[in-house]
Amino acid sequence: MSSFNEAVILTVGINVLLALGYWIAVSTGKYSFGHTAFMAIGAYTASILTVNFSWPLPVAMVAAGVTAAVAGALIGWMALRLSLLYLAIITFVFSQLINLLISQWDYVGGASGMLGMTGTTVPLVLGCVLLAVGYLVLLSRSRLGLAHKAIREDERAAMASGLRITRIAVGAFATSAAVTGVAGALSAHQLMVITPELFGPHQALLIILYCVLGGVEYFWGAAIGAIALSLLPIYFDWLNEWYEIVYGLLFVALMIVRPQGLIGRGGAGGVRLPRLVPRRERESVG
Repeated sequence: MSSFNEAVILTVGINVLLALGYWIAVSTGKYSFGHTAFMAIGAYTASILTVNFSWPLPVAMVAAGVTAAVAGALIGWMALRLSLLYLAIITFVFSQLINLLISQWDYVGGASGMLGMTGTTVPLVLGCVLLAVGYLVLLSRSRLGLAHKAIREDERAAMASGLRITRIAVGAFATSAAVTGVAGALSAHQLMVITPELFGPHQALLIILYCVLGGVEYFWGAAIGAIALSLLPIYFDWLNEWYEIVYGLLFVALMIVRPQGLIGRGGAGGVRLPRLVPRRERESVG
């Protein structure tokens, strides 16, 4: 396998893992605007352990996933009981705080970044993707997966049915953060150098767009979205400089033309993004 093909597979595989991780949170109807924070936590945790303490990468990845999961559970517990607007604000602010912290932390190189990581391989990345896909297949066929869907479709009805909304959503958010943290660890060891800029708002937009493009109803829709958006800049060089504008316009177009994404039911049965304003507030206004 040529080095170019290997780099393409690594990039696509890591982005698919990011999309699948984000989809776990989205499967409960909770949209985070700061998942890059968990990616950064995973990347820096694994890098510190492999570079400064000579841990094997697979073990460091597990530690990175656990660390990101703990952070995800804490943020989720505080934010997921709020409306989508406040959830977006809290997760975005959290990501900016993490970015500011690592920018000023000399131990990890500060704004100059951290380097010296090695070890990401195609089998390791594909193995992680297969594990994530296997988990999501089991989840989609389980009662927990049905609970996720019930919360996404109608949270008040799910609560009336006796589901512990907050507990389920926090668990999904923590699992989502764990997968994202592992993806961050793999990304750091593929790039071999990480800086705070890699985990800025542009990366958060990409992660969201992976799911929105493919569709949030099925996890493999998110994977297809990640594959498509990962390959476009590789085979169309002009997108490397303009991808933020192009992807932003694509996001707007999708919301207008096909809000359920490329993979999803059309018409009335299509998946809709959650409302920013709760229905009871709109009814009171009306």
